[in-house]
Amino acid sequence: MGTVEDLRPIFSPKSIAVIGASRSPMKIGYEILQNILVQGYEGKVFPINPETPQIMGLKTQPSVLAVKEDIDLAIIAVPAEFVPKVVSECARKKVKGVIVISSGFAETGERGKQLEDEITEIAKKAGMRLIGPNTLGYKDPIDSLDAAFVFGMPMAGEIALISQSGALCIGMINYANGEHIGLSRVISVGNKADVDDGDVIDYLARDPETKVIAMYIEGIKDGRKFLDSAKRCAKPIVAIKAGRTPAGSAAASTHTGALSGSDVVYDSAFKQVHIQRAYDVIELFDYARALAYQPPAQGNRVGIISNGGGAGIMTADWCESIGLRVPSLTKKTADALKPHLPPITSARNPLDVTGDARFHRYYATGAIMLSDPNIDSLVMTCVHAGIARPREYVGAVIKLVEEKRNLRKPIVACWVGGPETDEVVQDLRVKNIPVYASASRAAKAVKCLTEEGRRLELVGKKKQKETPAA
Repeated sequence: MGTVEDLRPIFSPKSIAVIGASRSPMKIGYEILQNILVQGYEGKVFPINPETPQIMGLKTQPSVLAVKEDIDLAIIAVPAEFVPKVVSECARKKVKGVIVISSGFAETGERGKQLEDEITEIAKKAGMRLIGPNTLGYKDPIDSLDAAFVFGMPMAGEIALISQSGALCIGMINYANGEHIGLSRVISVGNKADVDDGDVIDYLARDPETKVIAMYIEGIKDGRKFLDSAKRCAKPIVAIKAGRTPAGSAAASTHTGALSGSDVVYDSAFKQVHIQRAYDVIELFDYARALAYQPPAQGNRVGIISNGGGAGIMTADWCESIGLRVPSLTKKTADALKPHLPPITSARNPLDVTGDARFHRYYATGAIMLSDPNIDSLVMTCVHAGIARPREYVGAVIKLVEEKRNLRKPIVACWVGGPETDEVVQDLRVKNIPVYASASRAAKAVKCLTEEGRRLELVGKKKQKETPAA
């Protein structure tokens, strides 16, 4: 079977057994069962616990072997030393997939590595896919399934998140919720004893709810498989590769048992398959949001509009420092801009519409600049200068994004100000318009969209070469 068919019983299960389900709120098995029920999972749930007859109103069974019905997914939350026995029982029951939440495996040393190898071999012989061990589980806001042991669901959206770290995964969910960034699937892969990043990329590449794949990686076990999966994937991938330094690499090996490898090799490999690299969580979501909700840029030429000259200059500096261009405008564009500008400014790029600009000036100049053939993308910067209301600028950006989609030119916003600006920026986030609090973040987002345009161009050329002439 292919990866999608292999993993579907795990990520779209019709029945779930929670092995290690507990009546104690202090136990992980309690949290997992509760989260599944709270989110309203509509499939069958079988709590497995030999010491109590009932948990949360559900009849328990002493083991999966006592369950008379088929089981798609078993979630295992028992101490590491008991996991091989439990996985063997799942294999005998012909469970289709397991998630081993338990820690105490390769991340702890040689004895743990032996246990991990043992459960992996059992699963492999049974043809049963295994996620983990040492994993958070996964959260699916699209289908309302919370198969993880930490409470809290992400907002539904179109960005899938794969994480090798469980705790960081929860932090990223909370950050995304705060930024009004919706997620499609959140998958914690843990030690990746069986199911690894390449498998999950293959699965998400076929997922109709996912537009962009965002990843946190500490180490990759099968580099060739990973690169092949990334190369096959038609969707943009953004990744943080942690463990770049000796200190970080040493920490990764004790966290998930990851072998980090040379950062230079990873950097080169990512570029080879057009994975865009981020260096922290904020950058990861900056890029993912831009890729999910703006069209790829068809070139590297950036138009900049600001209501403050300094903000425009900083944005221009950042753009050019990372390989983007801030070109001159055509005479036709400059002539069209002049009637909308006060005498104290000139029709050039970056364009300073001055601090007294209101909604119409901001909107009209944006529309004119977008029509310039020398411009591939537009950064609209607002400094809260205390003259116009920030909500006027928000309205102008929303109107431009909605009315100029046919131009296929990305628009990102850069908002600089205090609490009043923070309040109205949420209006942009709700509309899924990328908005950033600094010139550097806005410029890097445009660079990301430019790289995506380049990736798609290369993919298109490759397909043309592979298509035989009629």
